[in-house]
Amino acid sequence: MDIRERNNILKQYIKDNGRSSMKEPSGELKYKFLDPAAVYRAQLWDWDSFFCGTALIDVYEDVAEYVKGCVLNFFDHARKDGSVPYVIDVNEEKMFALPSLSITERDEKCDINSIKPLLAQMTLLAGKRFEDTSWIKDNFSKLEKHIAHWEETQKTSIGIFVWRSYRGSGTDNHPALYGRPLNSSAGVEVNCLMYKEYLAMTELKKLCGIESDIDYTAKAEELAECINKYMWDPIDGLYYHQDMLSAKPPLAAQEITWQVPLKFRTWTCFMPMWAGIAPKEYAERLKEHMMNPEEFYSDYGLRTLAANEPTYSTWEGSNPSNWQGPIWIVATYLMYIGLKNYGYSAEAKKVADNLINMLVDDITQNGCMHEYYNPETGKSNINPGFMNWNALAALMTDDE
Repeated sequence: MDIRERNNILKQYIKDNGRSSMKEPSGELKYKFLDPAAVYRAQLWDWDSFFCGTALIDVYEDVAEYVKGCVLNFFDHARKDGSVPYVIDVNEEKMFALPSLSITERDEKCDINSIKPLLAQMTLLAGKRFEDTSWIKDNFSKLEKHIAHWEETQKTSIGIFVWRSYRGSGTDNHPALYGRPLNSSAGVEVNCLMYKEYLAMTELKKLCGIESDIDYTAKAEELAECINKYMWDPIDGLYYHQDMLSAKPPLAAQEITWQVPLKFRTWTCFMPMWAGIAPKEYAERLKEHMMNPEEFYSDYGLRTLAANEPTYSTWEGSNPSNWQGPIWIVATYLMYIGLKNYGYSAEAKKVADNLINMLVDDITQNGCMHEYYNPETGKSNINPGFMNWNALAALMTDDE
């Protein structure tokens, strides 16, 4: 099958099945929303809905209404302190709501993250499609509180952000986060998301003519500097999560003044390329890791953990889902965007070609797509009918 025929199969499948993620108001979700389909029906997830909306917003004329609805649903469940649930179920009993605790109590007892730093990005994605921006102006204070909550509870003294725990991080069993103590892991991805969130806040202010004393562009620039200063490993040529538990040992005089990297080579190491904040010389080294068959590159996409890591595995399961090796379309897409951002067009095309071939094989052989894939075989048995961010693959056909 030639490239045009293959791309058409993928695009047609997404066009025929994308509406399976588009849901009408129900229960706790008072506005239209996007769910991942498959076993996740009737649930609104944070980065799932954002990347699903990113993929489908040019496929259907009305999908912007569903992205807007996702935002309004999150706003509807925002708490007074600015925190927002990262997942909302139509059934109130299944809600992953943050408990009513003080900040001190939450630091000690709560292991649930607030929504990832992408609510402003999602608002901007929808907001650009509507002439009327009054709904954004009416809720802008909630966006500012969402940002402030992350800054007040998860920002460290050196200026980078930590995850509360793996719950709500998205990458369920990330080896630098899963099972670790609360507030101990500064994630590369969460800091890159926050960098983009600051920039989105600046754009929203311009789009809506909102006056605010907060300089979000300056905040973005400061955070980018901190990411490059504290998370870049010049020996390995990768960005790593950082251990934020290090402190002066008891009965010792010397303070801990150095960073302790959590050296797991995962897909999140490349997020500064997606965010566009990695210096060119850093990006060159990152690209070599990404395209190395012994690490991330496979004939079917890009692995979520380097193949020569001791923790590399391809097992299929949920709660946690496996991000220690399998190909997730969203991870490959974000790394692909990183390659494009730095002019590595040939490498980006190669990655896109492999991923699209794998998905089209799945569609033609099984009549559907799956949640994630084995990087050694290109096959999957996990959650057939999963749509969600898998539709991002269609955006990669531009290279074909």
